[in-house]
Order: sequence, then structure tokens, then C-alpha cells
Amino acid sequence: MPRSKREDDGKLKRRARGEGTVVQHSDGRWIARVPLGNGKRKEEYYKTKQEAERAKRRMLNERDAGKLATEREQTLKDYLEYWLKAHRTTIRKTTYEMYQRNLAARVIPVLGHVGLRKLKVEMFQSLYQEWEEEQLSPNTIRLIHRIINEALNDAVKWKKLAYNPVQNVKLPKTRKVKIYVLTDEEIEHLLNCAQRNRLYALFRMALLLGMRKGELLGLKWSDINFDTATLTIKRTVSYVRDPATGHSVFHVGLPKTEAGERSIHLPLDIVNVLREHQEKQNQIRASVSLWKNLDLVFCTRGGNYITPQSLTRCFDRLLGIAGLEHMKFHALRHNASRILRKLKIDPVVRMEMLGHTSLEMTDITYGHATQEQHKEAAEDIDRLFGENL
Repeated sequence: MPRSKREDDGKLKRRARGEGTVVQHSDGRWIARVPLGNGKRKEEYYKTKQEAERAKRRMLNERDAGKLATEREQTLKDYLEYWLKAHRTTIRKTTYEMYQRNLAARVIPVLGHVGLRKLKVEMFQSLYQEWEEEQLSPNTIRLIHRIINEALNDAVKWKKLAYNPVQNVKLPKTRKVKIYVLTDEEIEHLLNCAQRNRLYALFRMALLLGMRKGELLGLKWSDINFDTATLTIKRTVSYVRDPATGHSVFHVGLPKTEAGERSIHLPLDIVNVLREHQEKQNQIRASVSLWKNLDLVFCTRGGNYITPQSLTRCFDRLLGIAGLEHMKFHALRHNASRILRKLKIDPVVRMEMLGHTSLEMTDITYGHATQEQHKEAAEDIDRLFGENL
């Protein structure tokens, strides 16, 4: 059967502009390559030669129909900006801000100009080694690597890359973050010093209940039932940079995980401290002309949200007054876990109080012991076996 004139014309056009090729990459993948004219070409990457052949035929048809766009090669900077925008509505705002901050500060200035398909494993290996020489912590390097790896894995899924060039990078070994474990005497001393602080109730709840910074800053009086002595954690507050304006704004969102939304039965001690805190807050409220009525348990002297940075500075001053070693605010949560464990509270109850998703997180990641506890363990061994040695 003779071919139609349209088929003949299409074949002539392809010969004039180039039929396209299928070649094998050095890593074993197959590249479908179609010339677009003016020295440019379109490439897609596949696992098998058959897939690449089909892709080549499709691209040729799209090209001849005028549907295949002639674009300049995308740089890593262009791609990462596109990738961040695509993920903006799928991740927490604090996570998005963290992704953007690390990529903008650490990756884009060095490799942003490189074409996406020209990225090599050696480029990232050298970059990570430079960070190590700058004394950037191994955990931070691994964190940034996870972001890059996720972004380039998506590039492979979207057929922009044949393979992920960072998948075989050698990473520095993780280093367990040292958590300062307070002794019973230090806990009592810290709380005594905190009594003179306006946020005494906050520090006491962080240390004895293990509440997170954002949970405490987002806590409202309506979340507390004094009659049943219970507290419900429904939200968390962060202070993040808005990419659109460049200014930081308060963001109120749900807790980090489903387990983070929880109810806590309050000890009578905490109930009394909260009642006293409420009385003092009412006195301040009555003395100021402008009060932002947000129903916050812990707020500024005008009723607004406290920034996490302000709370950190307040905690640092408290440690200085108490003469204790510097620690992050989050260390109070680790110490709360130790206190609950020492009180022999059921592991599941501890897990739910702290809002963890697994017992492993509660007992391993948040499992700490004091030197006094190690000494007590040695004494217990002596009492049990000492006479027989």
C-alpha cells in the first residue's frame, strides 16, 4: 500500500532536521536524544533501550507538530527554585523555610550555575569535604545532603536526569548530639532561680512535662481545663521568614506529628503554678492600654506571641544566673524524659506525654542517665553479687 503524502512529508522533515538518536550513558541508562535546531536538542533518560526508543519517536512527533519547546538547559539554581515552589504547599512552613535557607546559603552559591545534567558526584563530594574543613557539623552536612538528595531524586522521577549524582556520595559519620543531663540538685536549683522570672511557669512545664518550645508559645488558656487538671496541645507556633516579603512572621500550625496532638494530665503543682501565672498576667493586662487579646498563656507584655529567639535569650540568661553549663532549650525536653523515666512511669504513658511516635524515640533518642544513676547501678551490682566474689 502506498504511503500517504503526509507520511512522506513528515519523513522528509525528520531527515532535514535530524531523526534523533538513542545512546547508552556510562551508568547503563539510555538517552533519547532529539535535535531541535540551532544546535539545541532535547534529551530524556530511561532504564531500557526500548523505553528510550519509544520516547524518541514521541519527541520527534511532538517536535514536528511544534509541541516540543526549545529551552535552554536548566541550571541547578533554576531547578532547585522550581522544586521548592512545587513543594511549598506539601510541607510544613518551618520545613520549607529550612530547605530554602540551607540551599540558598550552602548549595546555590557554589553549584547553582552548573547545568542540571552536568552535575557530577565529585562536585558534591568536594563540596561536603569543604564543609567538613569549615567545621560544619556532620549532622548538618547530612541534613543538607538529604535535601539535595530528595530534590535530585525528584529530577530523576520527572525525567530531567538519568540518575541522581549525589546518591553515592560518601557522608561523614553521624555524631550523637551531647545533651546536658541535669542532676536532681541542678534541677531544683534551676527552678528556684526561675521563680523570679516572668516565664517561670513555662520553664517548669518544659522541664517537668517535656513540652516543646513551639507548643508552649502557642498554648492558650482555652486549652487548659482547671477543673479536670488537663491540658490539650492543639497547635505550635514558629517565627519564619516569608520568601515573598523577606520578613519573618508568626506561623501557627498543627503539631509536627499526629502524636503531637495530645492531652496531658497536669500535676497539682503545675495547676497551682498556672493559676498564679494567670493572676499575674491579669494584673499586667489591666495596667496596659493596648493588649492583644490572643488568649495566650505565655505572651509579651502586650499580649502578643513571644518569638522563639526571645525565649532562647531568656533561657540563656536564666542558665547564667543559675551558673549552669550552656544548653539548648530543647535539652529541657530530654531532661523531662529522664525525670519521667526515673519516676518509673509506664513507657507508653511517657511516649504519649512527650508526643513521640514510637517507644524507640522515647527510650533511645531521649534516654539519658546521670552519673549518680550509673553509681547507683554499680552499688546495686555490689549488693547483689559482692559477697560472692
